[in-house]
Formats: sequence, C-alpha cells, structure tokens
Amino acid sequence: MTRIRWFDSVAIALAVAIVVVLALVSRQPDLLPTPEQARIDRSPESDDVRPSVLVLGDSYTAGNGLEEMSYACVAATRLGWLCNLSAMAGTGYISGGPANRFVVDPYVGESAAFSERIPHLAAAYTPDTVILDGGRNDRFPPSEDVFNAMRSTIEDVRRTWPTARVVFIRPRVLNDPRDDIRFDDDFMARLQSDPAVDGVIFVDPIVSLADTDTSAMLAADGTHPNQLGDRVIADALFESLAVRSVAGEQ
Repeated sequence: MTRIRWFDSVAIALAVAIVVVLALVSRQPDLLPTPEQARIDRSPESDDVRPSVLVLGDSYTAGNGLEEMSYACVAATRLGWLCNLSAMAGTGYISGGPANRFVVDPYVGESAAFSERIPHLAAAYTPDTVILDGGRNDRFPPSEDVFNAMRSTIEDVRRTWPTARVVFIRPRVLNDPRDDIRFDDDFMARLQSDPAVDGVIFVDPIVSLADTDTSAMLAADGTHPNQLGDRVIADALFESLAVRSVAGEQ
C-alpha cells in the first residue's frame, strides 16, 4: 500500500511539473527571432552626420556596376555626401510614365517616370540634396510637354523635400557632348528663368568634354558610357558641383 501511494505521489508531481512547463512555454512566441529577424522591425540607426543626396536618373545615371561606382555617386562621395540612387533604364520626366509605360525587366516590373517615383522615395529618404539627371529618353514628346514635365517634377521635389537643394543636370550624351538633344540654350534659359524653379542649381557637366575625343569612353552600343566614361563624367560632375559649392550655393 505504501508503494502504491509513493507511485501516486510521483505521478502527481510529474503531472504538476508538466502543467507548469506547458504554461511557461505557452507564454513564449511561436518562433524565437534570430538576430537578423529581430532587426527587421527596427529602423537602422546611424551616427553618420554627412549630408545625403538622392539622385533620380536613367540608364546613364545607373552606371556599369555597383551603385557606388555610378558617376553621380562617385562625385557625391568626393564631395563628402552619402549617395542614394534611383536609376531606371528608359525613363525620364515623361518617358516610362503613362505616355509610354513599359516593363523594365521581370524583377523591376513596370517603368515609372521621375515624378511617379517620388512618393515611394519620400518614404525612405530625407535627402539634403536631390539631383535630377534625365531627359535623354524624353525626345519623343513635344518640347512643350517635356518643359512642363520638368517644371512639374521640380515642383514635386520641392513639395516633398522642402529643405533640400535641387540640382538639375542638363541632358546630354557622351558620344556627342555638344549635342543639346532637342533641349537647346533657349529651352534651358526659359526653364531656368521660370519662377517655379527659382533657386534650382543647373549644371552641364558633359559639355565640358566638347573638345575631347570620347570614343574610348563609350560602351559597345556607342551611346552609353563605359567604366572609363563613368569616371570621366564623375570628374566633370564633381567639378561642376564643387564650383557651385564655392559660390555658396551648396
């Protein structure tokens, strides 16, 4: 009889222990997060106080490899800025938008003109400077439509990031630095004098190569810059921005 009671006591103790363990387990999450998972919902913290730049552009702007090696980001880094790049092939102030929407590739999906990308970018970035580098793909619409789209995009940038400086790169191509690709001096003068873009910094880096043989700087398609071309444009853009910085505009 004593042995039976001893087994009964052990059984009761085990049952109590199991209940306690189950109660403790039920309070834990189903999956304990790994260190990587634990970071998902936390905003990254950085003590980097350098000014940041956001560059909107096309395939020219994208460069030939890593984002950090694109000419805009190389120039920005030399100026001491943190660089963020939004470059989409075939796009511009109009191109890639409703006028001629297309699939960029299976991973990116549909194209988006510059102004269409701004709301998404606003959720991720608070840049000190925004650089607009497009127009090369906007040669198909009427010039007046492109003018209005450029002005409207600048206004969108200013509404979205009211404290950011805005830099507008005059659209040119490296294979013929003198070519204004439909956006001649009169077009640019009109844009620069428009009250809506007052205070925007206009730069024209590629024209500085007008007297240079650029044939060795071109990719196989004869239009886009190769790695050497990216480095040369980066130098020209750096010089353009540095000059404006000396003038107190950056």
